[in-house]
Amino acid sequence: MPRTDSDPVETLSDFLERASQFNDGIYVFRGVPNDEYGIQASAYRRVPENEQNSEDKGFPAFVEINMALIREARLRGYDQKDGRHLSDLEILADLQHFKAATCLIDFTYSAQVALWFACAQDSKTSDFTNGKVFAVRMDVDRFIEIEPDSLTEPLPYFLNSNEPQLYHWQPRQQNSRILAQQSIFLFGNYEFEEYAACIIEKCKKEDVRTELERVSGLTEIRLFPDFEGFASLRDDRTPYTPLSADEYMMRANQAIRRDKFEEAIDDYDMAIYRRPNDALIHYLRGFAKAQLGQFDAAIDDYDKAIRLNSDDSSVYYQRGFAKAQLGQYVEAIADYDEAIRLNPNDEVIYNQRELLKTQQEQYKTEP
Repeated sequence: MPRTDSDPVETLSDFLERASQFNDGIYVFRGVPNDEYGIQASAYRRVPENEQNSEDKGFPAFVEINMALIREARLRGYDQKDGRHLSDLEILADLQHFKAATCLIDFTYSAQVALWFACAQDSKTSDFTNGKVFAVRMDVDRFIEIEPDSLTEPLPYFLNSNEPQLYHWQPRQQNSRILAQQSIFLFGNYEFEEYAACIIEKCKKEDVRTELERVSGLTEIRLFPDFEGFASLRDDRTPYTPLSADEYMMRANQAIRRDKFEEAIDDYDMAIYRRPNDALIHYLRGFAKAQLGQFDAAIDDYDKAIRLNSDDSSVYYQRGFAKAQLGQYVEAIADYDEAIRLNPNDEVIYNQRELLKTQQEQYKTEP
């Protein structure tokens, strides 16, 4: 990532090599899906076009928009949180979280997180566009950190059109999204120049995101781990991708480990729907049913598993156990016999069979 744009990035390793140059200070990064975008606060895009290019009007309008947003939020009671009044900046941070246009500009300490956002498709155009990652150095005089003591100041205290001062700020109450994205806010002017930037080749965006998921585990689910993110990733613009049989099995196995047997059965049902002739899934569903005391239903699953694969000693053992719970001792012993034939070195099966034979003899001698 040189100081000015050079050849577009095509791979994650290429990007990491360029980002490694930033080792002489504290840098933050911002990724945008279109390389024509600059570092600009979203609220400024609400300024009327005839005022944007006017130094006399543009900045005051920018301040006015943010102040009007804060005032409306206070009138509606949105300035209360956890039993206290929010400052102007805290209100803007919450509004920014819910996608309102404010003077705050989102950055991240992680160059890879910024790259992930740069590899998104630009929602404002149907054309594929190059992405861009900006780097800004923070440990310089032009940036002032917002300390808790100054947080209570009204917004105009920070926004000065005569001598714009840039600030960086991390909210005191950090939500899960801020933590996941390693976020930090920069603000103070409606736009400013980057220290450096690099372009992400548009036709390589999907490949780079795939690499980011494989190498760094960066996915939408991990970057937006809150309820709002969960919902937005499932809106009407997002096509549904059905889970595979293996994915349903994995989810069911996780439910088993949490003793959530009914959840597991639901997932095994879907796995069997996807792959009906898989003996292992029938066996596992039978095991889950047995944990709930549904022994007749479990035996049905074990029967199916054995018809599909008659060489698994575990299925005979579990079917024998289920039959024993129903008092079907002769049939249960026969299943243990078959399990021992298939796995003659398993002492557990021998012990269980011997115990069952003892119980059978006691049952016969009872008056």
